[in-house]
Amino acid sequence: MIGIGSWGLYEGVRVIQTIVWTLLGVILGVARAQTLDIESIARRNEGAAVVILAQKIDTGASVQSSGCFVSMSGLIITTAHQIDNVERLRAKFLDGSQHAVSVVAVEPIREIALLRCAQPPPAVVRIGSVSGLRSGSPLVAIAAPDNLGFSIVAGIVSSTNRTYKGYRMIQTDLPADPGSSGGPVFDKRGNLVGMIVSELSGEDWVTFVNPIDNAYSLLRRHGVSVPGEGGHLSLDAEGEVIAADGITEVERHAIDAYNRGVTAVTAETKAEAYGAAVRLLPEFYEAWFNLAVAATGAGDTVRAIAAYERAIELRPDAVETHRNFGRLLLAERRVSEAVACFKRATRLKPLSATAHNDLGEAYRQAERLEDAERAFARALELDPAYASAYYNLALTLAARGRTREAVQRFRTYLKLAPDAADAPQVQGWIDKLAAKRN
Repeated sequence: MIGIGSWGLYEGVRVIQTIVWTLLGVILGVARAQTLDIESIARRNEGAAVVILAQKIDTGASVQSSGCFVSMSGLIITTAHQIDNVERLRAKFLDGSQHAVSVVAVEPIREIALLRCAQPPPAVVRIGSVSGLRSGSPLVAIAAPDNLGFSIVAGIVSSTNRTYKGYRMIQTDLPADPGSSGGPVFDKRGNLVGMIVSELSGEDWVTFVNPIDNAYSLLRRHGVSVPGEGGHLSLDAEGEVIAADGITEVERHAIDAYNRGVTAVTAETKAEAYGAAVRLLPEFYEAWFNLAVAATGAGDTVRAIAAYERAIELRPDAVETHRNFGRLLLAERRVSEAVACFKRATRLKPLSATAHNDLGEAYRQAERLEDAERAFARALELDPAYASAYYNLALTLAARGRTREAVQRFRTYLKLAPDAADAPQVQGWIDKLAAKRN
């Protein structure tokens, strides 16, 4: 009788537990529905998610994991353990197409890996931070369990105070079947806040998520913009880099050198400091960019060109790098190369009037006057009060023999910039063109 009574008590407890967990699930489900637009988050980010396919080197067995694009240059972030001892890496897109990827960087301790795909991504995620997460915060993950396609799952943060190999992890109740490792995890705003690492052994509802914050320094070194707060590196108002906890001694020395460059007075000393920074940290984009600017100011064109080329390699989607490089090439009379730089800038930022004006000037100097006119006209469509574009368009029209239109554009230029240093010269051109027309 005692045994039967004990069993009955145990069953009663199980029934109560089931009711409690069911009610809790209903409550959490209602809360998630109120705070989380899963459909919008999925729609915004599913194009950036990928299934990573590979084969084990030693056995030839197929393996599958997950990841997502973090830049338009084709960088994919995933977990380190999933690409250990594998070959023939491929990224499977949402449309089912597969494309080869290569390994860019691996940080096994932090459980982070960066891959690169030659195929441009359909979309990229927005980098967020776990700093705003609390226990109970809603999450959405996109992952690809073995033998399955892309799956959308929702969950919550169970704890923000967990560690894994000495690094902070987030404990969640997201399901994480094999193949889900590396799957991107998003907060309620749809920002990437981490990657699924693994499910706790023996616990079906305990999954660790690696905070994207742990990858900030690696992402920055490869040209991916990250939030200023909460990461390893951030820029203050004066442009100096602030070193936070968690970086290596080499990174710290590189940052010190970079900051010496920021505070230096002459272009030569700036270039020396930035040069030291990139020698210590060859993937320090900001240092390469500033080195290029400083070297240009110091008259060291060869060094400036090499620095711009390296900066573009690290961050192909940085518009300012292409524009600055194009201007340097134009000054060096390398006109066709300048045209290529400015065309890339307009593709990256098609609504930038300045980018189109730059392209037009490169076309004008290349004597491609029809192309130049179109570029300047586009700049003025985007910014009807853009004085420099009127000036450049006037020069182009004058070269094409369209005197009346050139005079009109020069007059508009002077109306918009009456105090310009070249105003007397432009007025002289107007008088000559008007006389020639008459």
